[in-house]
Amino acid sequence: MNESIKELARDLKDYIELRFDWIAINASEVLSHLVSLVLQKVFAILLLGIALFFLMFALAQYLGDLMGNPVFGYLSIGLPLLLLGILFLSNTPRFIFGRMKESLSDDLFNKLLVKKKDYDK
Repeated sequence: MNESIKELARDLKDYIELRFDWIAINASEVLSHLVSLVLQKVFAILLLGIALFFLMFALAQYLGDLMGNPVFGYLSIGLPLLLLGILFLSNTPRFIFGRMKESLSDDLFNKLLVKKKDYDK
């Protein structure tokens, strides 16, 4: 009887250790997925920003040629961008950050839900 209690305690201890290991592995997998999503979004935004910069530069050159003075082309592009920047600084674009946060949380939730379904079988 005493031996079976010791064996049960050992099995319970092994089970708890395995459960903690499983939780740690699952948490690290979810965290790595979240980090990869964030890096992917940041990289995409960076590439879009660089592309937008070059397109605006080309548009300023083109408008400067049309107006006969390159300064007017840069002013016609720079002033609206300046006003847009001031608008963003004065009123934090909550809708953009809200959408990004919602998208990341949905992706994370879907990842967790898939993991839960996989282990429920």
